[in-house]
Amino acid sequence: MQRLRAWRRRSRQPASDEFRSLFVVSLPRSLSSRLYVAAAQSIGLVEPVWTSDGEILNRDRVPRRQQSHAPVDERFTLLGSSPRVFAAITAHLDENTERRGHAYKDVVQPFVVAGWEGLSEFRVLKVRRSVAEVAYAMLKRHWWYPTRAASVYEVRPWTLVEGLVRADAVIEALPGESVAYEDAIIDPDPLERALRRLYPEASLPDARYIDRRFIRHRKRLEADRRDSLLYRRIESIVAAVRERLCYDEPRDEPVEAVL
Repeated sequence: MQRLRAWRRRSRQPASDEFRSLFVVSLPRSLSSRLYVAAAQSIGLVEPVWTSDGEILNRDRVPRRQQSHAPVDERFTLLGSSPRVFAAITAHLDENTERRGHAYKDVVQPFVVAGWEGLSEFRVLKVRRSVAEVAYAMLKRHWWYPTRAASVYEVRPWTLVEGLVRADAVIEALPGESVAYEDAIIDPDPLERALRRLYPEASLPDARYIDRRFIRHRKRLEADRRDSLLYRRIESIVAAVRERLCYDEPRDEPVEAVL
C-alpha cells in the first residue's frame, strides 16, 4: 500500500480504522466525486494519496509519476471478453485496498467491481443517476468506452446506451445503500441518511457539499437538458434499449445512429 492522505475529521467519532472501509460506485458523471469527498470527510476515512477522490481504477485520475500503481488503461472490462485483464484488475483491488478506515470509488469498471469477491468486505454506497442523463453527458464529451459492454446494438449512440444500461443494472444489484442523483443535487439529506444506515455505529456530522456555485451549475445543466432535442432523443433510445434487453425480441426496423 502507498502512503495515505488523511481527511480532517469533523466529528468526535472513534478513529477511522475502527470503521469498515467505504466503496462508492456509480456511472460516470453522477456527482460521485463530490459525494465521495463529503462521505469520507463525514465518516473520517482516508484515501490513497495516489488517487483523485479515491478513484483507484482510472489511470486518468492517477498522477503520472504514480501510474504504475494503477491497473491497465481499460474501462468497462467484461469477464467474458477480457478474462486476463478482468483477473488482473480484481487482483489489483485485492492488493491495494484496506478493509478498514479507508474510502474508495469507481465509475469506470462496474462489471469488475460487481464481480470482485472482496467488495463484500466493504460498506457500499451506490450513486444512481438517470442513464439518459449520463449518456447525454458522455456524448457531449465524446466518451464512448461503455460501448465495450454492448452486444446487441452495433452503432452509436445505441451501443453507448446499451453499455450504460447493462452497467446500471449491475450497480443496482449490488448490496449497499443508494443515493439518487436527482435528490442529492437538491439536498444533502439523502446522502446523510444513507451514511447513517451504512455506519449506524458512528456519530456523523452533516454532509456539506452544496453551495451557491453548485446551485448555479445545477441550474445551467437543467436548462441545457430542458432545451435539448438530442437529450429527448437519448431518452427514447434508453427506453428502447431497456425494452429490447428485457424481452430480447428482434426488431424489424433498422437501427440508426443519431450522431
